[in-house]
Amino acid sequence: MIGVPWAKESKQYAVLRSNALNFASAELAPVADDLENTVDSPLLWKAVEKAGEMGMLAALVPEQLGGEGVDLYSLCVALEESAVECAGFAAALLFHNAALVPLVYVDRKDLVEEFAKGRPLCTVATAGEVALEDGKLNGSAPFVFNVLEGTVALLFPGSGEGRKAAYVRAGTSGVEAKVDPYPLGWRVSNFATLEMKGAEPVFVLDKSEREAVTATERTLYLGLAAIANGIVRKAFQKAYDYARQRYQAGKLIIEHQAMRLMLARMLCSMEEGRAIIRRACGVEDLG
Repeated sequence: MIGVPWAKESKQYAVLRSNALNFASAELAPVADDLENTVDSPLLWKAVEKAGEMGMLAALVPEQLGGEGVDLYSLCVALEESAVECAGFAAALLFHNAALVPLVYVDRKDLVEEFAKGRPLCTVATAGEVALEDGKLNGSAPFVFNVLEGTVALLFPGSGEGRKAAYVRAGTSGVEAKVDPYPLGWRVSNFATLEMKGAEPVFVLDKSEREAVTATERTLYLGLAAIANGIVRKAFQKAYDYARQRYQAGKLIIEHQAMRLMLARMLCSMEEGRAIIRRACGVEDLG
């Protein structure tokens, strides 16, 4: 990857970014094609294990509950660097971490330890219509990431201010996972629709539901923005490499002013995107 003159980050984030970059280069780049084309690949679980060793499987959960206890921007840094090499893996990691966010609001270290093991990864179902009535879940949630046998999914039954936060396990009584075609080519983040008929929740938050839902959605939105920035960085690298190898009108494409201006605009857009994410995460210190 070429050196990009990013705005300066504090030492904490610079070190984390360097570690995440090394992880992505060593663990994701060599196997990215296999990950993106194979459901439940053994190489996925090897990468997940390495991610766990780096604290990426319970990044936002406080240390006293068994997590890593980092802030949201730290997770975004790890997601961006991972997405440069394998966007599907980054998406899988994001939805897993987002699913654990509500557990920050309850004293259930046992659930953190159970859910954060990483095999299978957890997920969040944000779309569809799901209702929690008499302690049972009913409804359908489409386009859910990370769905394998035994996956724990976070759902938000209800609507508006009355939304709850509940967990359900795929493959148990009343929960059917219908595997979808592979959208976006992200087979590593296996997609499915969850159909629930009288399903028994694994756990339902009984306090701070609104805060938990808001925090989870914030994690997803900013995490997806970080992944998008990583994808753009990969596109920039491909465009830059191509422009330095191919000729047009008798000279390298990179030597044409229009191409230089296009690449410059891409660089500016990437830095702008990172700055917006950083500010939205509440990080102002640039070192």
